[in-house]
Amino acid sequence: MIDRTIQTTSYALFDEMKEGIILVDNRGVICYFNKSAERMIKGHYHLQIDQHILSIIPTSGMMRVLHTKRKEEQKIFAISDKDNLLISRYPLKNEGNQVIGALAVLQEANQKREWFDDNSIRVLLTLILQKNAEAFAVVDDLGHIIMQNSSYEELLSVLNQKKAHNLIIKNREEVFRTRRDAEISINTDSYSLIIKSTPIIVDGILKGCLQSINNNTEIVQLKRELQQTKTIIRRLEQSYQFEDFIYQSSSMKFALEQAKLIGASKRVLFIRGEEGTGKFMLANTIHNWSENKFHLFKCIHPKRNREQLIELLSKNNGNAKGTVYLENVTCLSMEEQTLLLEMMKKDGKEEKQSSLRLIVSSPIKLEKALMAGMFLEELYDELMKSHIYLPPLSERKEDIYPLAKHFLLELNKESGRWIREIELDAQKALEAYSYSTNVHELKAILQLAVIRAKEEDTVLKAEHLILSQTSAESKIDSHEEIDEDNQTLSELVEKYETVIIEKTLKKLDGNKTLTAKTLGLSVRNLYYKLDKYHLN
Repeated sequence: MIDRTIQTTSYALFDEMKEGIILVDNRGVICYFNKSAERMIKGHYHLQIDQHILSIIPTSGMMRVLHTKRKEEQKIFAISDKDNLLISRYPLKNEGNQVIGALAVLQEANQKREWFDDNSIRVLLTLILQKNAEAFAVVDDLGHIIMQNSSYEELLSVLNQKKAHNLIIKNREEVFRTRRDAEISINTDSYSLIIKSTPIIVDGILKGCLQSINNNTEIVQLKRELQQTKTIIRRLEQSYQFEDFIYQSSSMKFALEQAKLIGASKRVLFIRGEEGTGKFMLANTIHNWSENKFHLFKCIHPKRNREQLIELLSKNNGNAKGTVYLENVTCLSMEEQTLLLEMMKKDGKEEKQSSLRLIVSSPIKLEKALMAGMFLEELYDELMKSHIYLPPLSERKEDIYPLAKHFLLELNKESGRWIREIELDAQKALEAYSYSTNVHELKAILQLAVIRAKEEDTVLKAEHLILSQTSAESKIDSHEEIDEDNQTLSELVEKYETVIIEKTLKKLDGNKTLTAKTLGLSVRNLYYKLDKYHLN
């Protein structure tokens, strides 16, 4: 009788082959056939397990091979008047040289290849493993490798050097635990691997697993180089596109659909939304969506770009072309608001002739400023004629998970990790958290979590997250506070950067070289930040 473990492992491999495989026992009863065999003779014969081969294919030569005990290679077999197949038949023998069955290999008439050189199923399996470019190994139920090819051995050596060998073991253990297929991806700057394991089950008993490692390094590197090239071009152009937004929520979809409609006009556009909701990104996207994409995109903050603001509000800017994005309009003085209103009215009358597109934003509600007497009512009315509202994460919690997955991919590249998934408890914690700076804070939290995770971790867990319990109390209520001393985005980012560097230094016992490597910084850059944030 054919060894059941070897037989089951062979079946897993045979199912992936282009050649058709038919296996009969020593009586001529069909024991197995793969999908390719079924496809090749479909319409002429209907293969069935436990049926005699002659009852299915009366002209089959399998019984002859069982009787003569001799192999027959590359024989032409006519399945119809027009269609032929190449069939090779091999007797299967046990250690006592007794015939226990026969194997038929079906090939298309234009596929004449000789890859069998032995009658034994074990030799057949070994040959398939060794000749396959993909890395394969057969592992018993104790986790011992009983058969492997050279490709597997080479990749195993690489993973040992990278201290990632335990991921292969975890992949097998998952199969042994669940008795189901398991898959895991390992992606770093130097290689990209997909590890798959399939259980080998004989008569309901788990005997081991067939493990494969697919090396996608070259393809991934080519894709990465292409993406890097695109990124460089985009950065040179300072260009965002609508497809760069990551979302699933209907509220975000509505905002972007509005932007596409408004983007074609030259009206002054007002973008409303909390800090970190993507107002700059949307303004730049609209610029690139419009005819102004061939001209300059300029960002002006009333407090940090005073000279550019004065130039914008002057009456001599009629020749300006492109798009101006004016951030935080509530930082304008009443006099500057009056000048802005005059400019908007003028552009409204001369819309056809104007080559300058103005986009205005505010991270706080203008209604509060209006009620406090700090904002012109007429300017408010003018801005509200054409506005888009970008919802915060608290109003689009379904976007948090896809955003987090996207940021994790970026952080993996920066830190050399391969965290590919977020456990359910961590997802719930991220969705329940009250974000003060929305997407910016989400990314900062994930960056710190990646640092806290172990090097071999592939799943981000709730224990990796540091979520402030008092964030809701300490959060600046931008809907109620209208203060020119509010912290800027760069100041908030610096605060998070300080925490991340400090935590990493502590975790690595003050090792600055290792800290720089973990954070994806040069040692020189790290020392600069240590001095800047007084962390020395």
